[in-house]
Amino acid sequence: MKINFKHVWIVLKKELKDAFRDRKALLVNIILPMIFIPVIFIISSIAAKSAVEVKPEKTPICVIGLENSKLISSMIEKSEFNIVKSTNPKKDLQDSKIKAVLIIPKDFEKLLSQGKQVNIQILTNEADMKSSNVGNILSNMINEFSKQIVKQRLIQKNLDPSIIEPVVINKENVAPPKKQSATILSFLIPMFLTLWATLGGMNVAIDLTAGEKERGTLEPLLTTAATRSSLVTGKYLAVSIMALLAGLSSLFGIIASFVLLPSVLGESFKNSPFYGYSVSPLTVLIMLLVVILTAIIFAAIEVALASYARSFKEGQTYLSPISIIVLIPPYFTMYKMPNELTDTYFLLPIVNAISVLKELIYDIVNLQHLGLFVISSIVYIVISIMFASRMFENEKVLFRN
Repeated sequence: MKINFKHVWIVLKKELKDAFRDRKALLVNIILPMIFIPVIFIISSIAAKSAVEVKPEKTPICVIGLENSKLISSMIEKSEFNIVKSTNPKKDLQDSKIKAVLIIPKDFEKLLSQGKQVNIQILTNEADMKSSNVGNILSNMINEFSKQIVKQRLIQKNLDPSIIEPVVINKENVAPPKKQSATILSFLIPMFLTLWATLGGMNVAIDLTAGEKERGTLEPLLTTAATRSSLVTGKYLAVSIMALLAGLSSLFGIIASFVLLPSVLGESFKNSPFYGYSVSPLTVLIMLLVVILTAIIFAAIEVALASYARSFKEGQTYLSPISIIVLIPPYFTMYKMPNELTDTYFLLPIVNAISVLKELIYDIVNLQHLGLFVISSIVYIVISIMFASRMFENEKVLFRN
């Protein structure tokens, strides 16, 4: 059937008016991402900092046999750890009431003076991140103390202390702060953008198909002068626009996050996993392209599936798995660096959008990969629109009992 663009425009305006009347859907799909995403970035920055940060003066540890070594007791006191007593150290450690237990043997000083080896035990709770960090701090302190003892013994024997350390390792991190931030952002940003671009039009798609069936307004609409193709095109465009608005809202939320983080966190922003990252205008433009194509693909799929449903509730049942499906692809690329992504990743639905976004976050604009993404997306758009049209023009689908 031919498409009458005048009829398409009338249907589009009518459906958009109805969509914008639903304030609850507007709040969830358009307003929420602009608030939710910056809040998530801020909370995760604060949580990441507090999870790994160890403040000795506030960190309780139990030291058994503190009196057995004046040197170690002095060293621990200088570290300003909060040394507490415990009747059941292991239980308190398991309950996270204390963060580590240091056990110094009774014959510590005697064995050292005899030039023998002494065993110091450090107990930690590896299920508690702070406990693990405290254990590492204590281990480093004891190791430094041990090195000093070894040096003293070698000097007493007129030996050069460097003979026990013939190779010195200098480990250097060459990754700039932006690349380090990209590790976590290459998972979060694609997930947020594709999720909202997918969910944004879902309720609208259900309402203007299954919802109209339930209200009994679809049959009169089909008797008008507008062809089925004009009707489905108008409805499809309305869903696409709402999905696109939701995707744009999430993109705005991401950009706002990088603007707000430094001012909200202040100096502590330097400890944030997102420190040093910024979004370039080119990155934003290509992200916008990804959002548009993703929204258009899923709008057609949602209209097609919702057309099959007999009621709004049934439509929600058919479309709700989509929200789970779009969360899976980010895990395909989660542990891969951009240079490890083959051409196949840029051809698979959703995975191609995730892969392009991952490259963008690492400041990579690969024209070949971008071309593969655009071409494959156009193919999926054509297929999904044809599928939606077939579903909408099928009487058995629209009026099934």
